[in-house]
Parts: sequence; C-alpha cells; structure tokens
Amino acid sequence: MTLSPTLPAKADKDPQTLVDPQTFDRLALHFAAVQEVTKTYARRAVGQMLLMLKAHADSQHDPDFGQLLPDGRSYRVVPTEPVDAAWHVSLQHTEPYLAACQQIAGGFVHHVPILTEGMADGSSMQFTRRALKATGYHIDPEFWDGEAKSCCPPNPGI
Repeated sequence: MTLSPTLPAKADKDPQTLVDPQTFDRLALHFAAVQEVTKTYARRAVGQMLLMLKAHADSQHDPDFGQLLPDGRSYRVVPTEPVDAAWHVSLQHTEPYLAACQQIAGGFVHHVPILTEGMADGSSMQFTRRALKATGYHIDPEFWDGEAKSCCPPNPGI
C-alpha cells in the first residue's frame, strides 16, 4: 500500500508584497509617525489598506459585483475604521501612494467620500469581504471584522 503525502495548505500571500519594498516602507513609516503607532502595527495596517486597493482594482470590471452609488457609478470595496485611517494617511503622502496605486491598480485609486445605505446596513462589507478573499492575499481579521466606516457625511456632493 502506498500513501500519498498530504500537501500543506497554500498560505495566503503577504499584502506587503503588492508593492516594492521602498514604497511600502515609506507608507508604513509615514503612517507610524502620523498615527503614533508601532512600526509593526503600521506595517499591518498599510498592508491591509493595500489589500483593499487590490480588491478594488480586481473587481472593477465585474458587472455583477458591487453596488451602485446614487449617481449610477459602482463601487466595490469599503474600508473599516482602521483601514480607512491607513488610507487617509497614505493619501496625504502622495508620491508613495501614487506609486502603490500604479503598482497595484495601474493608476490612481481615488477616494470617493460617501456614506451609502449599504455601508449603514452592512451589505457593503459583504461585497468587500468577498473581494478581499478573491485576491488570495492574507486578510488580517483585526482590520476587517468591523463594520464599513465612512469618514464623510451621507453622500456629500458626489
């Protein structure tokens, strides 16, 4: 009788590898300084923000995925509060943020300041979690087990 070895489960990819190390370090160190958090936490937070950008980019052209904004445009992923914090700080450090967007999405990923019904009722987070999982990258539960969080009032002039 011959036994076949069981292959180990494939580990999720590290979202820090979505961008080159210099870009990642610039974003993470800037986040650590601005938010006054440890470098370890900053690296995790920025990694999850990059994962959000990847999920957004990957799902952009899927007509059956996402929800519609009041003006008819679709959106795919939404941040939780800790991911939103990393995104806002990264948006303020434009050179490495642009480099990250180009490496992940092929162009700038804009911030659309919205608060939709889907964010309020939790359905947007269902879409987001599916999009995150589809990337094959590690999803850190500390950053995604919360609710969608908007930094903005309901639909401010989108």
